[in-house]
Amino acid sequence: MAALEITSEKHGVTAPRGRIDNLIVKVAERCNLNCSYCYIYNHEDKTYLRRPKFMEEPVFGSLLARIKEYCDRRAPHAMTLTLHGGEPTLLGKRRMAAYARRAREVLADRLGAICMQTNGTLLDEEWIQVIIENRIMVGISIDGPPAVHDAYRIDHLGRGSHAATVRGLQLLQRVGLRPGVISVINPQTDGGDTYRYFRSLGVSRIEFLFPDVSRDNKERLYGESGTPIADFLISAFDAWFTEDNPDIVVRVLWGFLSSLMGFTHHSDAFGNPLMSYLIIETDGSIQTLDALRVCKEGIAESGLNVADHGFDDLARGLPLVHQVIHEGVPLCSACLACEECGVCGGGYLPHRYSYKNGFDNPSAWCEDILKLIAHLRARTGLYHLATVV
Repeated sequence: MAALEITSEKHGVTAPRGRIDNLIVKVAERCNLNCSYCYIYNHEDKTYLRRPKFMEEPVFGSLLARIKEYCDRRAPHAMTLTLHGGEPTLLGKRRMAAYARRAREVLADRLGAICMQTNGTLLDEEWIQVIIENRIMVGISIDGPPAVHDAYRIDHLGRGSHAATVRGLQLLQRVGLRPGVISVINPQTDGGDTYRYFRSLGVSRIEFLFPDVSRDNKERLYGESGTPIADFLISAFDAWFTEDNPDIVVRVLWGFLSSLMGFTHHSDAFGNPLMSYLIIETDGSIQTLDALRVCKEGIAESGLNVADHGFDDLARGLPLVHQVIHEGVPLCSACLACEECGVCGGGYLPHRYSYKNGFDNPSAWCEDILKLIAHLRARTGLYHLATVV
């Protein structure tokens, strides 16, 4: 069954309809770190306290059955499993290996890949063997040099985690693996310096993340003046652009360049696409993107569970989960009237939220996004056609 294409000028949405390609599987509900900006533990939503600490085998088995069911209805179709948390390595080596083996046995060619996003602090030689033997693709969460990383990515005793994270990254690199890194932008730091630091570690795939906020809490957390995220990314872009190495991918920046050239953005954070993934919690509950937890308690929940529901049952649950997969979330009038709407798409869904208007707002980072796009146009010559003489 081919993916249906929809285009809606009213909603500002153009994307394949109803195709789930990835599941973010929360195998661990707890973390050995206590990052101050974490949307799971240190924002508006505390529902993690009501869920099991780890995903048990019966829940994982139900999940695999639902994946098989979903893919068989769309054959040939495959889904990627991204093992997440919390911190997924808290699940333990034996159980992680058993789950990976079980997924390959049950799903066969319905399994696209097994990925894991980790803070890297618990990796050791035995973990590396588990990763290699089970063909798990690994991403590392690291925010920059020691002073930058340790400002926010601390353990529960307030100690920095940078040294342990770099040790885990280097263990992966020593066996020939090339993990990408995810880095939450620290608005008080220089993006070029952070980029060059990652390059000094031999990293070639970098994803810089906008700090997760809603329109209600952005000012309280980051202030209302200036464009610190744009300034960070402009500096990072200039360093990346100057290096001019096609093997180095900075995903958010490459996504914007793709959009400027008329292609699809490479991230669900921009372009207002229909979501192609779901979150599966440790208790088997089905949710939409978990960064929505910065908005309000329970907003990402569907009321559905893999024990009783498949991924074609989303319309039976709370409406937002079905909407983001099958309908899209309309852009506000200000975004639709903006000349950069086709590039930005209103920004990341959580950043558009306010108690007063729901998602009917521009991004809390709107000024930063527009400043960044203007800089990219100026550096690359990818101007609006109407401005070309």
